[in-house]
Amino acid sequence: MISKRLQTKIDRHLRPNQNRFRPGRSTTSHILALRRLIEGVKSHNRKAIVLYIDFRKAFDSIKRSKMFKILKAYDVPPNLLNAIIKMYEGTRAKVISPDGETDFFDILAGLLQGDTLAPYLFIMLLDYVLRNTFDGREEELGFKLHRRMSSRVKAKHITDLDFADDLAVLVEDYEQAQKALTTLEEEAGKVGLVCNAKKTEIQTFNQSGPSIILSKSGEAIREVENFKYLGAWTQNSEKDINVRKALAWSACNKLEKVWKSKLPWGIKIRLFLATVESVLLYGSETWTLTKALSKRIDGCYTRLLRKALNVSWREHQTNEQLYGNLPQITSKIRKRRMRLAGHCIRHKEEIAHQLVLWEPTEGKRSRGRRKINYIDNLLHDADADNATELRMVMEEREEWRKLVENTGRPNRRPR
Repeated sequence: MISKRLQTKIDRHLRPNQNRFRPGRSTTSHILALRRLIEGVKSHNRKAIVLYIDFRKAFDSIKRSKMFKILKAYDVPPNLLNAIIKMYEGTRAKVISPDGETDFFDILAGLLQGDTLAPYLFIMLLDYVLRNTFDGREEELGFKLHRRMSSRVKAKHITDLDFADDLAVLVEDYEQAQKALTTLEEEAGKVGLVCNAKKTEIQTFNQSGPSIILSKSGEAIREVENFKYLGAWTQNSEKDINVRKALAWSACNKLEKVWKSKLPWGIKIRLFLATVESVLLYGSETWTLTKALSKRIDGCYTRLLRKALNVSWREHQTNEQLYGNLPQITSKIRKRRMRLAGHCIRHKEEIAHQLVLWEPTEGKRSRGRRKINYIDNLLHDADADNATELRMVMEEREEWRKLVENTGRPNRRPR
């Protein structure tokens, strides 16, 4: 009850970079935003670094006294603030071991585990940390999307993508990355958050020469070629597709006894869609697909479906008979891609709105044939939709022509 009342009052004050525990926001829009940025950086040879931050025991290290001050600064109504303070007052615990039990001791740090309000309190604290780190310093600690056009049209920068404590900090070079990490650690330490240097990693693009980024503790941050952000591999779509295919096969093989049973086809298909297809299609709306990748996905889906319906290749059953009313998997991906792109275009408050149709104005393309990008897929999807609509119109007009020939005067006219 407190969480629902709090969200309506505080949600509009939170930074647009945070997508977790907020209505109408999801992981896919952040995955798309990061993929589009990396795609543009690679195509135009722009310098960029993505710093993936991990906090050590994030929920357990929050300073409660600092949390109450932040809630008050965010204009939480006094009645709700007092209720939250009462929930966190007098919390005690003891340790139970084979040698006996300890005395009760007071708990002065950390959010309540299992509490439905705790995640929302956490993103408010994280919003405070990131606001102090980046607001007003976008040019110094961010990645430039568009250069300054005039005194009225200023340069646009993006600093970070956040999904709860899964942070992706976006900068252009090693110096910015070091400064951003140091500033973030200082601000996070004020509320009790500590950066886990062993799990924090960086992903670099078009950087000249190796360099080391150090955490506050003096540990070097590990540099990786690819990173799994929110369940999706960010380097390119092909790597992510191969992983999703392997996971889908794993899910399909676990249900082999079900597929070989005498259950009706309808039940098997419903189970297949819920357990196998959903695994295969996670994040598919953010993929950039070539013709070769599309054929591989369709082939993989057909083999998965044959296994689920227990149809051997020796039976010589055509794909039309196998699929029945099921659409082709690439057709589903196309619809999901158009739906996500439309959502990002309409919702200007999301970071993905700035990146879904982003084309870099700086940098220089490499020589040779230009690679297909996400915008090319959207244009192809739009043409496919228009072609489908045109085909329907032509079919209706053909029916109308035949009706005229047979009756002399139709009762209806085509659209």
